Amino acid sequence: MNKDDYISASISTRMYEKNLLTRTDLERLNDYDSLRDVLNQLNETIYRGPINDLDRPEEYEKILKDELKRVYKVIEDIAPDKEIIDYMKEKYIFHNLKVLVKEIIQEKDYSSLYLEMGDIDLAYIKKNLIKEDRKSDFFDKVASLSSEEGSLGKDTRDLYLDYAQKALSYYEETKNPQDIDISLDKSYYEKLLLDAKALELDTLIDFTRETIDLINLKSLLRVKSQGEDMETLEKILIEGGFIEPIKFKEYFSYEINQLIGSLSNAKIGNYVKDSLNDDLNLDDNILALEKAIDSHMTDYTRDSKMITFGPEVLMNYVISKETEIKNLRILLVSKLNKLDKEFTLEKLRKSYV
Repeated sequence: MNKDDYISASISTRMYEKNLLTRTDLERLNDYDSLRDVLNQLNETIYRGPINDLDRPEEYEKILKDELKRVYKVIEDIAPDKEIIDYMKEKYIFHNLKVLVKEIIQEKDYSSLYLEMGDIDLAYIKKNLIKEDRKSDFFDKVASLSSEEGSLGKDTRDLYLDYAQKALSYYEETKNPQDIDISLDKSYYEKLLLDAKALELDTLIDFTRETIDLINLKSLLRVKSQGEDMETLEKILIEGGFIEPIKFKEYFSYEINQLIGSLSNAKIGNYVKDSLNDDLNLDDNILALEKAIDSHMTDYTRDSKMITFGPEVLMNYVISKETEIKNLRILLVSKLNKLDKEFTLEKLRKSYV
């Protein structure tokens, strides 16, 4: 990848960043009492067009979805290549794969749950999934991908088909619908790591590996919170992070303060220290860690803020916009349900600007 190819796209993206909402903007919006008041204020921002098309304030979710689609389209149009956008879209694609597999096993129509951002050939995948004689070559394909000089293969839909086939096969063995999510969650992070390596961005590879460590830690806390056993933890843990999965198995019997101490020197140590608290119950610690995972993503964008041009500039803008939309959703839900303003502020994620 030649970063010079991103000079023009980076200049345009820096202009788009000027329309991002700041923390001060969000706090000001939180000061209003009603959902309608917040939308009226947003009408003076980049969101004005979709707001004017609303029939009722309660339909605010359409504003957020439309803005996200708009941003992805803008960045796709100016990006010299699509790999950086592919990395960002994986979460939407794997959401759609989960919906598709559950449609097949439950023989129901969940088409309303599909996300437009996960634009892969679902009809192709579904058609091939229901073929009884199809054999999955998932592991061979993934092994070959790692040596293809950054290429993810000519027909990526076959790779997603294999991820879905793997999840479906896992379900057929256990008959536990939860195992569909477990399988596709693991495949999602495996694919993210493949994407990052294909982009040859060391900072993105490290960020992805740290994210896997944080997700494994969250899985550990959730398994303990739900009273599940070590076997459950073992099948959930994801490979590819800086911390080997076997270490999380060792942490199974640890109290929160022991976890904080043991992970203090890890790359995720600061996020663990800042989020986990021995005085909180496991469920509250999970919530705090989820917020730290979002902060980890925002910190990645901030660390890359000094980059003049390159694919990171485009990616950071998309991450920042997604964080902005998540914060707006928190605000709008709070106003709709008349939640306490201080409580709402505590829930807001770090913002890029």
